[in-house]
Amino acid sequence: MTMKKFIPLAVLLPMVLSACAGKHRPETKQSDMFVTNIKYTNDKVFNFSIGSNQEKGDRGKNKSQRGGRGGPPPDRNNSRKTDSEDTNENSLNALYSRLELKLNETGYCREGYVEIDTYESENRFHILGKCNESATPEDKSRFVNDFGY
Repeated sequence: MTMKKFIPLAVLLPMVLSACAGKHRPETKQSDMFVTNIKYTNDKVFNFSIGSNQEKGDRGKNKSQRGGRGGPPPDRNNSRKTDSEDTNENSLNALYSRLELKLNETGYCREGYVEIDTYESENRFHILGKCNESATPEDKSRFVNDFGY
């Protein structure tokens, strides 16, 4: 290749590569995660989680902390909810309803469960629970412990 042909190629190639690198990839939908664990005491526990719908940049920020330009902070006794509170409530409702579907689908907690903890990680809502019934021999063969927690 002659030098005259090489210069346009050297200029064009980085522009093409940088244009492709800057394209936003669509977010992949996070699947539900259901992990079971049968303890040596025959207690049946589980961890269920769903993907969070919040954007990373909005995490932990209260968009309506002050009114107008430096106005007083909002009244905490006010019954209005912020957008982030509505989003969290909707996500928690989705967490509970999808957990019920999963438990009905798998038959893991046939007699209900006790909620141990509910929390939000970086991009997921989680619920830890313990089934009301003890594990049967069928449960132990059907829900094999892959890893313990």
